[in-house]
Amino acid sequence: MSLPPSIILEGAILGLDYGLLAVGLVLIYRTSRVVNFAQGQLGVVAAVFLVKLYYDFGFNYWVALVISVALAAAVGALSELVLRRLFNRPRVMVMVATIGLSQVLFLFTVFPFIRPKKLYRAFPVPIHWTFHVGTFLFSSGDVLTLIVAPVVVLALAAFIRFSSWGLAMRAMAENAESARLSGVWVRRTSTVAWTLAGALSAVTAVLASPSQTSALTQVLSPDLLLLALLAALIGGMVSLPVAFIAGVGVGVVLDALQWNITNPSTGPATVELILFLLLQGALLLRAASLQKGARIGERSSWAMGTAAFRRTTQGLRKKVGTTGVGISLVVVALLPFVVGVGHSFLMSQICIYGVIALSLTVLTGWSGQVSLGQFGFVAVGGDIASHIGSGLPLIVLLPVAGLATALVSVLVGLTALRIRGLYLAVSTLGFALFMQTSVLATPCFTLPLIHKQICSGLPNPQSTLLTRPSLFGLSLTSERGFAWFSLGVLVVSVLMVRVWRDRGIARRLIAVRDNEIAAGSAGIPVVRTKLLAFALSGFMAGYAGVCLAFATERISTSTFDPTFSILVVSMVVIGGLDSIPGALLGALYLEGLPAIFGSTPTVEFLTSGVGLLAFILYLPGGLAQLLHSFGDIVSDAVAHLRTRNGSPPVDAGEAAAADAPQGHRSPAGAGALSMVEP
Repeated sequence: MSLPPSIILEGAILGLDYGLLAVGLVLIYRTSRVVNFAQGQLGVVAAVFLVKLYYDFGFNYWVALVISVALAAAVGALSELVLRRLFNRPRVMVMVATIGLSQVLFLFTVFPFIRPKKLYRAFPVPIHWTFHVGTFLFSSGDVLTLIVAPVVVLALAAFIRFSSWGLAMRAMAENAESARLSGVWVRRTSTVAWTLAGALSAVTAVLASPSQTSALTQVLSPDLLLLALLAALIGGMVSLPVAFIAGVGVGVVLDALQWNITNPSTGPATVELILFLLLQGALLLRAASLQKGARIGERSSWAMGTAAFRRTTQGLRKKVGTTGVGISLVVVALLPFVVGVGHSFLMSQICIYGVIALSLTVLTGWSGQVSLGQFGFVAVGGDIASHIGSGLPLIVLLPVAGLATALVSVLVGLTALRIRGLYLAVSTLGFALFMQTSVLATPCFTLPLIHKQICSGLPNPQSTLLTRPSLFGLSLTSERGFAWFSLGVLVVSVLMVRVWRDRGIARRLIAVRDNEIAAGSAGIPVVRTKLLAFALSGFMAGYAGVCLAFATERISTSTFDPTFSILVVSMVVIGGLDSIPGALLGALYLEGLPAIFGSTPTVEFLTSGVGLLAFILYLPGGLAQLLHSFGDIVSDAVAHLRTRNGSPPVDAGEAAAADAPQGHRSPAGAGALSMVEP
């Protein structure tokens, strides 16, 4: 290991940007209990707009800077006002809303009134000072970061320490309810915090942009966000100074690793492995501070699930639902006969994504463990298919891949024994990045000390070809045949999840999700129940990964990009957080609409961050809420027709209860128990 002074300084400059981003994340979390995935994109809009003001309109740099920072601050305040409707919703929905917000902000950078006329110009810098450390030249942008970043953090610390608004923020961070009773304007204080975070994000983007071009318009990448989240977690999601210093430290460590680990084939994988271990260590070491009694805002009520929009179950309503499911299944099964090869492949994709969404419904909707790395578990199944897919019958390969992935999922979920909720989302996101950049991208690696070579990655990370196997002697090489196979896997998965729901597994998961102490007092094994959620979810994601690998027939590291995990979370939220049919509707909505109707402006609007935000804000039960409402309307219409024909409907359940002996009537608590079912 060597660590030249130039590498330390370069890493520190890089770490200043991580630190500023981490401070913004902590500031939002302290006041709103939200992990803001739009934090970086707030500043990107300002940085792009600064380029337009400077080059297109000829503004002075400092004037353009003030206007751009003010724009980011205003966007931050407006974002808080939009998300305020979600104040009492599950934190996972608010987190997904910030993901949609980041996509909306990305669209702003495309509009002519924000985007400069010419891209790829040098980003403007107000100073032109450079210096050398050894043979390494530090640019004027590096000098600007060294000067401005510490000044901004000190100014923010002084504001929070000495101003009345800062006192209110600190009070909210300890206990929002107590602060409200003490006269603190909680929602106004939250708006001020988002305003400061927007301005801070603008400064971060402006300082980071000189090393790039004015075409910095992409959404914040998962790896950059993960490094900032690592620094924020080291600060316990509460300490701004610790988060900032940790960001600088993360930058130095990253630069030192990249300087010393130079093997082009295994170097990036080793660096990613070390960063993932650092993330896990930070989560476990800071678990005590992350679980303080007053810090329970992330456990906000889950009552806004689809169950809140269901009417009392009746016999006629059940018949209508069963009939609708049967008709839908028949229609989907006949589709391959009437559609082309491309749409048959699309049907396979939708069915597979439906299985992945169901796996996340079990883990997040029922158990409350937020996973942003579900495609990391899908990647485990795909990797197994690439190695042993040709040597095992498909009917054996699917459960084998499921069991192996369940084991991996449990190992990742061990972190959930000490932390929960949104913090686990960071861990699973790190796992998804680790799988893509470290495991899949490295065909073979040598274990240190014992010098044993293990080939666990994709045989060819750029393009691994797979041949579809047969099932009971039936060929699956045609797109039509594989579409039917995918539909069969989806149907079996739905039936399996319904058994888990009806046999009480879901009830145990929900009990632990809502109140661990009460669940433990009732005799539910909390630790085993948490790990069971990971095992069941991982099992489904594993065999879905096998199906995805065979459906595409050519997989690479990009097939399992971590951003697809965000897509799956969006499917579950759009469909209905705890709903089985909602998961399928979400997959159909996000995967099917663009392919069926094309990339028209209307479809792009409906499936973009704007559509996602609209669903979360105005349709809290998701598409499942609409499905239940439609079923109620059909049931009412059928009941009305029966009444007009002179045969008034009799509810089968009520008739059975009326005819039953008094000693066999349902206990009074049965209705209450049924209310907790998803």
